Amino acid sequence: QMVADVEDKYFDGSPADIEWAFHNNTLYLLQARPVTAHVPLFPEMITERGKEKRLYLDLMVMTQGFSDPLSTLGLDIWKTSLARMKPTMSTEGFDGLMFNIHGREYMNISNMLMMTGGTAMVNTALRTNDKSLDRAFASIDLKDYTPSYVPEGCKGIFGKSIKQLLLTVPNILRGMYFGKDSMLQYVEDTNALLEHCHSHRYPDDKPFVEVYDELTKTYEAVLPQVGGLISGLISKALLHRMFRNCEGTEDNLINLSMDLNGNPTSEMGHLMVRLASCPEIQETRTSDEFLKKLKEGSFSQEFTSIYSDYLKRFGCRGAREIDVATPRMSEKQDELFDTLKQIDVKNNQIINVRERRDKAYQELLSLAREIGKEKSFVHHASVMQGVLGYREHPKYMLVVVTDACRRHALQVAKGFVAKGRLENEDQIFSLTMDQISNAQKDEAIDLLSLVRANLKPVEKVRHVKNWPVLIDSRGKIIRGKREITEDEKNAEGLLIGDPISPGAGVVRGRAKVLMDPYEKPLEAGEILVARFTEPSWTPLFINAGGVIMEIGGPMQHGAIIAREYGIPCVSGIDNATKLVKDGDLLELDGSAGTVQIIRDDCDMNVVSSGSK
Repeated sequence: QMVADVEDKYFDGSPADIEWAFHNNTLYLLQARPVTAHVPLFPEMITERGKEKRLYLDLMVMTQGFSDPLSTLGLDIWKTSLARMKPTMSTEGFDGLMFNIHGREYMNISNMLMMTGGTAMVNTALRTNDKSLDRAFASIDLKDYTPSYVPEGCKGIFGKSIKQLLLTVPNILRGMYFGKDSMLQYVEDTNALLEHCHSHRYPDDKPFVEVYDELTKTYEAVLPQVGGLISGLISKALLHRMFRNCEGTEDNLINLSMDLNGNPTSEMGHLMVRLASCPEIQETRTSDEFLKKLKEGSFSQEFTSIYSDYLKRFGCRGAREIDVATPRMSEKQDELFDTLKQIDVKNNQIINVRERRDKAYQELLSLAREIGKEKSFVHHASVMQGVLGYREHPKYMLVVVTDACRRHALQVAKGFVAKGRLENEDQIFSLTMDQISNAQKDEAIDLLSLVRANLKPVEKVRHVKNWPVLIDSRGKIIRGKREITEDEKNAEGLLIGDPISPGAGVVRGRAKVLMDPYEKPLEAGEILVARFTEPSWTPLFINAGGVIMEIGGPMQHGAIIAREYGIPCVSGIDNATKLVKDGDLLELDGSAGTVQIIRDDCDMNVVSSGSK
C-alpha cells in the first residue's frame, strides 16, 4: 500500500523504485525515485490496480520491423485499411481486438482469447510461428489476462472471418488447377491500379477522405483474387508429404521455395541488380553527377526505360513505407544511386539463389521419377512457385495506394501553407483524414491547434526507442527465457537465437552493425547485424552474407527476404547490436540458430548447403 501511495502522490501513478526498512516494527520509507527504464503506456490502455488486466502485442515491432510511432495520418490510413481487409483488426478500444493509438498499433491478446477460435489463433498464428513470442507467452499464465466477460468487439468476428474466407474459395480452386495462370486477373487488375496511382492527379480541392476511399475500394475489390496463394501453401505441404520418407530432401524443398514468382520485394531486388550492372551506374562516380545527367537526358534510352520502370513500380517504397508521412525512394534518387553503387554485380545473393533453386528443382525431379511421382511433383512445384510469392503483394499494393495518398496530401498541404493555416507541408501528416477533409470545406478550422493536440500524447513517449513486443495493462514487460544447456553457457562467444532460414547453410564473414539501413555501406559478404529490418533494408540483403536480428519471427520482412534470397539468418538474439562489434569475425548457422564470435583471424570462405 505504501508503494502504491508513493507512486500515486509523487509520480502520477508511474512505477517507482522504493527503498524501505523496518525498525521496532515500524515501516520507514527511505527514498523513492522514478523507474527511468519504464515504458509508459497510454492512459486509455491502463487498467486500475487490482482490476482485470489486459495483454497487448505491439504489431509495429513484431511485424513491421520498426519501433518509432507512425504519424497521425499514417496510423489513420493504416488502421482503416487493415480494418477493411481483416475482420480480426476491425474493432478498436478497450473492448475491441485492436488498440490503434498515438502512432502505435497493439493487438489486444486478452480480448482475442474470448473470440471464437481466438485461442487457436494465438497458438497457431502467433506462438507456433514465432519462437521468441512463444517463450514470452510460456512465461505467464494466460488465465491471468483472460476477461471474465465477452467484450463487445469480439462478437461476430469469427463469422465475418469465415465469410471472408469463403470469398477466396473459387480462387483457391483455380490456383490448385491452373497455378500461376490463376493469378493473371489479379496481376492485370493490380497493374491497372498501379498505373492509376502513378499517373493520376486528383484536384486539390477534392476531400482527402474521398480520394482515400476511391483508391482503397479499387484495392479491396481485387483482394479476394489473391486468396489463390493458399493453393500454393497446399502444394507446398503436399510436396513435403511426397518426400517425407526420403532422406536429405529438406534443404532442397526449402531451396525450391526461394525467389518465387510474384514477390514484389524479390522483383525489386532483381531490378536493382540489373540497374547496378548498367554502364550508366558503373561509370558514374557521384550522385550529383548522376542526377545532372538524368536531368539532361544524356543516358541511353535503354537505361532510361529500365530506370523509369523501377521508379514507377518501386519508387513508392522506402523506410517505414506503410507511413504516409515517410519520403519515398522516388523523392530521394541520390540515395537510390548510392545504394545501386554498393551492389556487387558479380557476386550477390540474387545470382546465387536462382542457381540454388534450379539445382534443387532438378534433384527433386529426379527423385520424384524414382518414386513414381514425377507428374504430381511437376504440378505442385509449378503451383507453389507460381502462386506463393504473391503473399507479400497485397501489402505492396497498399504501399502503392499510400504513396498516392501522400502525393494528394502534399498537394492539399501546399494550399494550407499558402493561406497560413499550416507552417509547413509536413504538418499535414499530424492530422487525421477527417480533420483534413473538414478543413478543406471549412476555413475557420484551426489546423495548428489540431496538430498540437494530436502530437501532445506522442511527445510524452518520444524518448522511448526500444518498445517491448509484449506488455500488460499495468506496464509489465513480458519476456521469455531461453533454455540454454551447460555446454552452451560455457562456450565462449556463442550466441543462441532462433533459426529463420533453415537450409541456407553456414556462413563466415565480418560483422556490420547497423541501426539504420543507410548508416554505412554493407560490403559484399558481410553479415548484417540489426535490431530488426523492414522493406527499406532490402538492398542490403543483396550483398549480405548473413543476417542477425534481435527481434522478428519468420513472418517479419527481414525473415521473408532472407529465405527468398537463401541467406543464413538468425533472430531472437537479445542485444545482438551491442554484443557484436563492427569487424567481428562471425560464423552464422541459419539452420541451428547460432552465431559464433570467432576471436582468431581464420579463413572466411562462405560455406553453403549446411556443411562447414
